[in-house]
Amino acid sequence: MSYCLSATRIDATAADWPAQLREMRRRLAGRPTLLPHHFLEVVLPKVGGSLFALERKRANEAASLFGYAFLLPRDITDLGAVYTLRYEQVDGAPDFSADTITQAVEQALTPGDRTVFYRPDAVQHYTPTHVDLEGVDCGHPDAAEAAAIRAMQQAIWHSPPEGLYPSDLHSDDAGLGCSLVARIDGALAGFLLGFYCFGRRPLAVPQQDYRQALRLESQLLAVAPDWRGRRIGELLKRLQARQALAAGIDLISWTTDPLLFPNALLNFTRIRALTYEFQPSLYPFRNELNRVPASRLNLLWPIRSRRVQATLAMASKEDSCEIGPDTELTIVNQAECNPVFDAVSARIAIEIPADWVALQRADQTAARRWRDVTNRLLDYYLGPQPGQYIITESGISGAGRYLIGERVNYRLLEDLFVRAD
Repeated sequence: MSYCLSATRIDATAADWPAQLREMRRRLAGRPTLLPHHFLEVVLPKVGGSLFALERKRANEAASLFGYAFLLPRDITDLGAVYTLRYEQVDGAPDFSADTITQAVEQALTPGDRTVFYRPDAVQHYTPTHVDLEGVDCGHPDAAEAAAIRAMQQAIWHSPPEGLYPSDLHSDDAGLGCSLVARIDGALAGFLLGFYCFGRRPLAVPQQDYRQALRLESQLLAVAPDWRGRRIGELLKRLQARQALAAGIDLISWTTDPLLFPNALLNFTRIRALTYEFQPSLYPFRNELNRVPASRLNLLWPIRSRRVQATLAMASKEDSCEIGPDTELTIVNQAECNPVFDAVSARIAIEIPADWVALQRADQTAARRWRDVTNRLLDYYLGPQPGQYIITESGISGAGRYLIGERVNYRLLEDLFVRAD
């Protein structure tokens, strides 16, 4: 007697979404091919992906779960969206063909949408590439480097197994939006990975001549401790932009902790990203770098803009972000004290810790005060509307470290978003 297969989307907006994910992880026995819990809970819905429970049923029998389909954005065509169907089979469940599973899932999608079937536990192939960037060998990883990426993530963040990205994501067929490594003397010095993202909403700015239906969500960037200070992160981001442009991508987004000054230096000063969106306590996890609630800035990198293209056309250069005398700039806090909520100047400076990671280790009470004050300031000032502020720079003044916001007006938006072509 044949089976009837069905695919049911698990609602990411439901209150029990985290519980559903925990049950899924239990049913799949915590295998190393599973995507990280925090990614599934927060990022998968954000990028336009989804999760389906797959069931089989025969007449006069109750339905039984045989697997899960993780749909990751892969492309947009004239007919509709294309997803990578990342299939995880429940242990002991019967085997079904890729075509059978694909048909069951696609019946639950919008007409015109389709999937590319992928089994992470199958034998995978990797095609390494090599691009010399200022003496650093960068490119797509081979199989050994893909495994080393997972090990490096664990070493830096001390994440539990359920918080690590699977190595197979970097294979040729997995459909990852970005997979890059940096090599020095043949050893892994850093990595960068990202996912394709379906545009959730139009840009909240007047400039609309960007491709928005398909973006790149840059998810994780790391540099080995021994190689920090060599601008590895910047080189990887530059190569990411080059590849994205070649693939027809106009916009790259990612999140960052607003209190990590090295990240601010890279994101705002060196590669000219910007932000006008803030999400307090975005991620539920705790790890070595996130010992207090994990608030995040949503960064936007309009890589076809004249401003970013001018930066990408230049070689890496020394940072120049010393804050000089400026009558049009208001410093809106003094460390974790004295927040100011009535600034109307052309620019504002929000002070952040000089070493956020060390502060979290040494004094979590002080770290929580920093987080609370900066959360309130970012939530109050940031936005794309006239009179609000867009963070466009990082700054240094003596021992102080700052995020620099510019007050929104038409001229600023034109400067930030006008295309180079």
